[in-house]
Amino acid sequence: MIKWLNQGKWERPHDKMAVYTEILPGQKWGIRVTLLGAEARVEAVDGPKCTWYKVPRRLRAEVKPPTIWERIKGITFDEKLRREVEAKRAVAREENARLGHRWSGG
Repeated sequence: MIKWLNQGKWERPHDKMAVYTEILPGQKWGIRVTLLGAEARVEAVDGPKCTWYKVPRRLRAEVKPPTIWERIKGITFDEKLRREVEAKRAVAREENARLGHRWSGG
């Protein structure tokens, strides 16, 4: 697994897949990283059981191995994955903040 993804929980639904879910205590939104072979899907999710159909781009990203041009520039799969994880963590923080405002006013 990926050592820097260590604030959540890893699962192995089957041999060719690993799923990491990170939802911080007291929060509804978090992230899910699904590793499928050499690729990954990174999503902002609204709970551990969340499943999306026709996911908006803001909530999901597909991370593919670096192209030859990216490799020439020194970009690694790990860097691409980190960038997307941080972007989806930001989305989760925004959504949690939005929910906090709604709940505190009502």
